[in-house]
Amino acid sequence: MKKIELLFPELCNIYGESYNVEYLKRSNPDNIEVIETNHRDIPAFVKEGVDMVYLGCTTERKQEIIIEILKPYKERIKELIDKNVIFLITGNSVEIFGNYIKDEDRVIEALGIFDFYSERYMKKDRHNSQFIGKHEDLTLMGHRSQFSFAYGEFQNCFINIEKGIGMNKETKKEGIHVKNFFATYSLGPFLILNPYFAKQLLSTMGLDDKLCFEKEILEAYEYRLKELRRTIK
Repeated sequence: MKKIELLFPELCNIYGESYNVEYLKRSNPDNIEVIETNHRDIPAFVKEGVDMVYLGCTTERKQEIIIEILKPYKERIKELIDKNVIFLITGNSVEIFGNYIKDEDRVIEALGIFDFYSERYMKKDRHNSQFIGKHEDLTLMGHRSQFSFAYGEFQNCFINIEKGIGMNKETKKEGIHVKNFFATYSLGPFLILNPYFAKQLLSTMGLDDKLCFEKEILEAYEYRLKELRRTIK
């Protein structure tokens, strides 16, 4: 039985992110156990082995709460990354793993696991866009809606953008990929939008990669990809 920990779904489900984990569970219901961890509880990954950790998008205020919750477990997170445990981090939760977040005159210390920083632009319009890019031999799509951008070298980026922007408007590098740690600014049910990547995660866990409603979801993927290629400038 493979264990997937869904961190803080009561705080991190703004765009339906928790369904990323639900979709994996429905695709392999007999071999996946989902552990839903409340933000007041000690994460399961601290005290037991898990095969995957998921953390979705949250508000800026709750983002700071989550940083403080996870700070005591920084070394454990680094250990799990080194041991090839899967992490999937989406939306602005990617910023939690950088060095700091700048919010006007405030500097919010983050976990410092990866060498980048983020900056909020709360007084400006929210940035909304979509992207298409490559991860290894997979073509991935994503949606973003954010007040902040991340800055750094991003040598270990998750997605090389073909159409759209990356971690900020000046780069085509999107997200972070180190071993089995994957982070992206993309929102919502990323795995439903990108079923081939969902299949890859299942295979990495040593499970059958057959997806729930696989025929329909692969057809939808091809349709959406065609439409995005046509519409994204």
